[in-house]
Parts: sequence; structure tokens; C-alpha cells
Amino acid sequence: MLQTLRSGAAGWVAKIFLLLLVLSFAVWGIEDIFRIGGSSKNAATVGDRTISIEDYRQAYMNELRRISQQARREITPEQARMAGIGEKVLGDLVNEAAIDEKLKALKLSVSDDQVVREIQQDDMFQGPTGSFDRSTFQAILSQNNLTENRYLELQRQYTVRRQMTDALMSNVEAPEVFRRAIHAYNTDSRSISFVSLKPEAASAVPAPTADQLKAFYDERKASFAAPEFRKVAVLALDPKAIGETLQIPEAELKAYFDGNQPRYADMEKRSIEQITFPTMDAAKKASDEIKGGKLFEQIMAEQNLKPQDIFLGDMTKAQMFDQKIADVAFSLPQGQVSEPVQGSYANVLLRITGIQQQQLKRFEDVREDIRRVMAEERAKRDVLAQHDKIDEARLGGATLEEAAKTGGLTVRELAAVDSEGNGPDGKPLAQIPLQRQVLETAFRTDQGDVAGTIQDGDAYAWIDVRGVTPPRERPFDEVKTLVESRWRQEEAEKRLDARAKGALEELKKGKALDQVASGLKTSVEQAETTRLGGAPSITAAQAKAIFQTPVEQFGQTPSDEQGGRLVYKVTADNDRPFDPGQPDDSGQIEKISQSIGSDVVTSLVRQLRDQLGARLDPAAIAQVTGRQAG
Repeated sequence: MLQTLRSGAAGWVAKIFLLLLVLSFAVWGIEDIFRIGGSSKNAATVGDRTISIEDYRQAYMNELRRISQQARREITPEQARMAGIGEKVLGDLVNEAAIDEKLKALKLSVSDDQVVREIQQDDMFQGPTGSFDRSTFQAILSQNNLTENRYLELQRQYTVRRQMTDALMSNVEAPEVFRRAIHAYNTDSRSISFVSLKPEAASAVPAPTADQLKAFYDERKASFAAPEFRKVAVLALDPKAIGETLQIPEAELKAYFDGNQPRYADMEKRSIEQITFPTMDAAKKASDEIKGGKLFEQIMAEQNLKPQDIFLGDMTKAQMFDQKIADVAFSLPQGQVSEPVQGSYANVLLRITGIQQQQLKRFEDVREDIRRVMAEERAKRDVLAQHDKIDEARLGGATLEEAAKTGGLTVRELAAVDSEGNGPDGKPLAQIPLQRQVLETAFRTDQGDVAGTIQDGDAYAWIDVRGVTPPRERPFDEVKTLVESRWRQEEAEKRLDARAKGALEELKKGKALDQVASGLKTSVEQAETTRLGGAPSITAAQAKAIFQTPVEQFGQTPSDEQGGRLVYKVTADNDRPFDPGQPDDSGQIEKISQSIGSDVVTSLVRQLRDQLGARLDPAAIAQVTGRQAG
């Protein structure tokens, strides 16, 4: 199996063993939850439950693999001990055991049908047709030394724990004070009058003298040095690249299309109007008035609303933020006004003014997309088998070329590449597989050493460093053209800086902005920006400077991506009224609500843990992590 477990454990195996609560509990230190004790058979006990050394070992190794994949390098046991990974993993297992004891006391469980249904709906076990594939399921379990019964048990535990934690976290909402603060931060804006200054083209800057150029080179000699180059051989195994060469029978493509038609359809859209009310009583009163003969438009007029104020847009059901409102909107006949709807954030009346029915795309139009998906899925399975063969060959001492022959692959040799992926001419080398990971590994591996397997998702690579050319100082004559180019760029920036500072000084002395603009041969413009930036091209960094400048005062922004700056006057500070009925599009409120919900779960588990007590066996833990006992 070799490295295959690394790939699996980094995702779904870690999910099963560490489960839903790992993020909530990761902040708890081990020292505040355990009392010493136990037996050599168990790493810890929680109430009547035990955590065996083997379960702890497996969870610990899975976490090491996950972190190694995330860091894109192997985490050594010593690094793991210094980071306290062993303590964290055991703390997670203890917390899960405490939850399980509570579930047992509450007699909560899930049916066999529910467990099977969740497994069948797991994307991880889908085959080429997009549905549950037993051969894929069995292969993944086999690769990770799990029996079907053991996996069913783990899935059952995961599901019942999730039901309890979901119940605790549901309907937990951030307090309004948070919503107001985030609304203000995201929507408040500043109005400015400004002049836009662009840098001169480098070619327009007067040429430097020979002395200026030589002095510029001498001050920055290190920046003109030739970087270190390495000769690197790369063997890549990428399911996307392999999938491009695979052909799928037409009948299988058509079967996939027939079994996954919702994926290839333009979903039903509805033109939706919505009037919002402060309370359900107000919404019901308006609904009764409409039933009594009042027009929907009259209700709008009473609230001083225009058609554009109530039109949500032409939307699919999935695009609607509030599921409760979406359910009503997509069951309502065209032209009819809904009953009052109490949504998650607002009380509303709805009206549908148009319906665009779902339309299925033609098979011919999506045939190539389906072929690509199916080919890549098949290639992923092939990659796992080839990956193991290559790893076995490498561990057996095979050269990269010999290992490549096991899968009919070819090795690409980069004769000279720097750490940025450029060749000796300074231009990027084309199509280096897994470029960032390959270069990082190549430049920390000594020539002749065997580097570990490189992984990025489902793709793998192996490298040999076959030569190292040290960095060297390049003489002035060799880089004279480059030196002049950089000198001109810096000089253009200096000249722009002088223009901006001069304009700002004139404004602060009382000169009008339009007079300053005339002197700079440009015009005054107006703009509005939030803290995140604004039209036409105000960046977040520039907006930060604008928000740090008092109203009626002047300032200049940092350069934008093109090197341009704004010299401006803040003319107004604009507050946007807060409407508690409007959803938060930033997603920040949802994160705060989730955090509060996690705190609720954390408090429960802490209480359970204290009630049950927990004991650990230092010798057993040392056996797994290598830490000295005592």
C-alpha cells in the first residue's frame, strides 16, 4: 500500500477518526483534562469507555499524514512532539468518547438505512457514472486496512454525533450588535474628489549617464547576481493529463448523461418580487388587505417602495439566500401573492411575475465535458495503482527512469531551472508539473539524495536533483541592459512621487483642487469607496488611506497595480442605514454564528468531561509518540 494511505488519511480517514468536533476542541490543552492512571492496554479512559493504544496510534498517524500533506512536506516525529500533535489527537479522542457516553445515556442512535444512505451519497465513493460504486468503496477500504463492518461502525458514530452537535448549533445567531458593526464596516463609504496621476513610461525617462548607471549597479550588485540553478529530473503522475488521452465508449457517455441530467440543465428561474415587513402581524395585515381587494402595488406605495426596490431578480432556487422564502417562491403560481412568510431574516409577501422552466441541455453539447469527467475518474484509479508501483520501485533502489517504465511513463529533465521556475535566459520554463511543490522540493534536496513523494491532490511527482550551479555575481557589462531598465523604472517612480507630493503640498497651502489638476494637465474626478475599494479602480490599500484621512482633508494613496496614485480630498463620510431584515452577503455573520454554536458544543463537552473524568497512561502515550514518559 505504501504511500496510498497518506492520500486517503489526509481527507476522509481523518474525518472519520477525528470527526466533527476536532476544530472546536483543538484549543484545549491536554494538561487540563486528564488525571494520570490507566493500564498499558489503553492510552486513556473516559468514564466506562477506553481508548486503546492501537486506536490512538491510528488516529495519531492519520493526523501526521494530514498535516504533512497540508504542509507539503513530511512532518518528523520530533516536530510532531514539539507541536504537541500527540496531545491534541488524544484530546480529540477523549472529547469524542465523552460525547459517546452522553449519546449512550440519551439512547440516541441512527438506523441502518440512514448509515447506508449516507455512505451511498458520499462523493468519495462515486464511480464514473456519478453514483455509488461498490468497487470504489471496497478499494478505498482495502487501501486503508478497514473492513466494511468497521467502516459502517465509524460512519454510525459520526452520524449520531453530528445529529447531536447539529441540534446544539442550529438556530444560533450572532447578536444584533455584531451584525450592526459588520454592516457598518462593510457598507460605510467615503466620497472623494481626486486627480489621478500615472507614471511615465520608462522609455520616456531621460537616459542616465554612465556614472549614474554604474553607481546604480554598485549599490544593488546582489540583485543582479545570477541565481542558483539546478538540473532536475521530474516524473509526474497526473490524472488530468492521463484523462486527456483516454477515450470512453459512446454508450457509457450517454448512460452517464441520462443518470445525471440535473447537472446538465438550465435550472428553473423565477422573477420574484418581495415586500418586507417588520413583524409577522404587519405582513398578515397586508395579506388580508390584498385578499380584501387592495392591490400589491398599493402596499408598495404605502411603504414608499418602487418596483426596483422589491424586485429580487430572475433567480434559481439555489441562488436564494433564505431557504424558507425560496420554498414558497418556487411553489407559488405566477401572478399570485403569497401568504405571509416568516423567513430566517425577514417577514415577507412574495409575488412571481415570470417563470422560466428548467431546460435540459443536449447530450451533444455536453458530451466532451462528460468524457473529461469520466476519463479523469478512471485515471484517478489508474494513478493509485501506478503510484504504488513507482514507490515500490523507488524504495527498491530503482532510478527515476527505471521506475517510470513500470507505468509506461517518461521522465522530463530540466537542464537548468531557478527557484522561480525560470531558465538561464530569465524566462519561465513551460509546463513544469506540480511546479511550486517540485521546485520547493528540488531546492531543499541535496544532489544525489532521494526526495520523498510529492503530492498535490490526486497528482504525484518524483524528482532527482542531478546538478547544482551555485549563484554567481554577474559583471556590469553582462547586465548593463537590465541595469538601465531597472534604473528607468525607479526613476519613473521617483518622478511620480515628486509630482504627487508637490500637488499635495499645494492643496494643503490652500490651492483649489481644480487648479492643481490644471497644473498637472489632468481633470478632477469624483468617486465613492468602501473599505474594500471602489469604482473605478480604487484598491483596498488605497481605500485604507482614504478612510484614515479626516473629512475635508487631503491625502495621497499608495500606488495601484499599474503604479498610479490618487491625490484626493475626502468630501463626505457616508453611513448606510442598518436593516435587520436584510441578509449578510459577506458571510461574516454566518461565521460568527458558527463560532458561537461551537462554543455551545465546547461547553457541553467540557462539562461531560469533568463529570466523567479521564485518565491517561503516560507509558502508552510515549509508546505511540516517542515522548519520554514521566
